[in-house]
Amino acid sequence: MSTHITKNRILDFTVSLQVQHRSPNTITSYTTNIQKLELFLGGSELTKEQMLSYKQWLYSQGFKQRTINAYLAAANYFCDVMGWTEMKVALDPVIEDNTVQNKKQISSASYKKLVYTAIQNDKERLAMMVQVLCHMDLRFCELEKLTAEALEAGFVEVTRKNKQKKIKIPDILAKDLYTYIKHEHITSGVIFRTSKGLPVDRSNFRKDIKKLCILADVEEELGSIQHVKHVVLDEYPYYGLKKWE
Repeated sequence: MSTHITKNRILDFTVSLQVQHRSPNTITSYTTNIQKLELFLGGSELTKEQMLSYKQWLYSQGFKQRTINAYLAAANYFCDVMGWTEMKVALDPVIEDNTVQNKKQISSASYKKLVYTAIQNDKERLAMMVQVLCHMDLRFCELEKLTAEALEAGFVEVTRKNKQKKIKIPDILAKDLYTYIKHEHITSGVIFRTSKGLPVDRSNFRKDIKKLCILADVEEELGSIQHVKHVVLDEYPYYGLKKWE
C-alpha cells in the first residue's frame, strides 16, 4: 500500500482529531502542519528517510526548537493514525532559558492578536517588524541589515563579537517580506524605513507597539522588544498580507 499523503488521508486525520474532541485551534494547527509536510514531499511517498529529511529541512529554515517540535509532533501523530509508526522521528529537547522563564512572557495568543490587529489597522510595517523579531535571530539594532538585497540573498549578514554571522530568512517569512516591499515600492536598501528613508528607530517602535497593545487589548507592559523576542509559538501566524496579493 502506498504511503502518499492524500486529501482523503488528511480528511481521515482531521476526523480522528475531532473524534478525540481536540479543540478547533488544535485541529486547524495539526491539519495545517500535515499540509506543510505534504508540500515538502512534493508528491513523493512518506518514508522514514523523508521524515528525517523533513526534520533537517525545518532546522534549515531557521524555525525555533518549539516550532520544529510542533511540526514533528503533528507528523508523528499522523503516522500513528495511518499505522505508519515506524516512520516516526524523535523530537529534540527544548533548552529553557532561565533568564527568560523568570520574566512575564507574552502568550502565543496575544502575539497573534498583535500581528492580526496591526494588519487590520493598516500597520503592515509594524506587523512585519514584530514577525521578523520573533521568527529571526535578529536584534533590533540589526534590522537595518535586513535589506532588499539581503532578502534576495536569503540571509542577513551581521557582525557579532567581531565575527560575521549569516542569519537565514525563513521561506514563509520571506514570502511576506516580498509582498511588503513590492507594495511599498522598495527595490533596494533597508526594508523597514521611515517616509524619509531612514531605518525605523527603537523609540518609535516602542511607541508604536505600546499603542498596538491598546488596540489589540493586550497588556501594555508586554509591548516591548524583549517580550516579542521571547514569545514561543506553535506555528507561524501567516496572515499573509493577503489583501495585497
